[in-house]
Amino acid sequence: MSDMDEKRNTIMADGNAMSARMLILDLLDTGDPPSFSASDLVRAGAAFGIEAPGIRTALTRLKSEGRVQSLTRGRYIIGASAEPLKQRILGWRTRLDRRQAWAGDWLLAIAGPQERADRTAWRRTLRALELEGFAEAEVNIWARPANLADGADGIRRRLIDLEAATSLFVVEARALDETRRERFPALWDAASLLASHQQLTAQLEDSAANIETTDLPAAAAETLLLGRQAIRAIMRDPLLPEELCPSHALTDLIGAMIRYDRLGKRIWKRYLAD
Repeated sequence: MSDMDEKRNTIMADGNAMSARMLILDLLDTGDPPSFSASDLVRAGAAFGIEAPGIRTALTRLKSEGRVQSLTRGRYIIGASAEPLKQRILGWRTRLDRRQAWAGDWLLAIAGPQERADRTAWRRTLRALELEGFAEAEVNIWARPANLADGADGIRRRLIDLEAATSLFVVEARALDETRRERFPALWDAASLLASHQQLTAQLEDSAANIETTDLPAAAAETLLLGRQAIRAIMRDPLLPEELCPSHALTDLIGAMIRYDRLGKRIWKRYLAD
């Protein structure tokens, strides 16, 4: 097994193995190109060992869910129900622009029996809270620093876009008691977050330096898998204030991913045209 194959297998073993569904959504989420033909998607699937019937079945299901729609016969774009997540993903390059100086205040999201009543809705709510950088602070209370430019109103809108329960109570809190002021900053493991970002940055740079030594299908698969992993990390970063977690590692990761994204797009253009 070559070094590049070993790296590819490592990426896939890290929880990033690609399914037909994930592949289609990942390609359409990029917006570049804005649409793909069915043959393009089948060709893309081949890079991951996904056979044509699997791609077509996934397409049919995604269309029925409204996550993919037909642009013309045999050509597809992202569907209306997936558009909010697509717009969020497309914002990874400017992720840090959402932050502002922190005055020491907090945003709290408070849940109760009403939000927990529907298990599916509650899972979506928890996922939305995680994506917006909240950590569980106490029973039924999630917290994050109030350091985002659009404040509580913006958080409410984004949580709803991410399918959180609309009844979730979100409020900005000032003058917390001393115990909570000391405890809340420790809800996030800043050291682990920095180390994870630095590791991913190194992986992107290593892959970029060596990607031309492998065959085109494997190169296409590697760039999509590793790029997906990096964008996921960028979008899941809680955007903590500098006082709680310095931003240099996230800045470096975004810069590395911008360069890697350009490389990946060139490789995929060659692969789909091959």
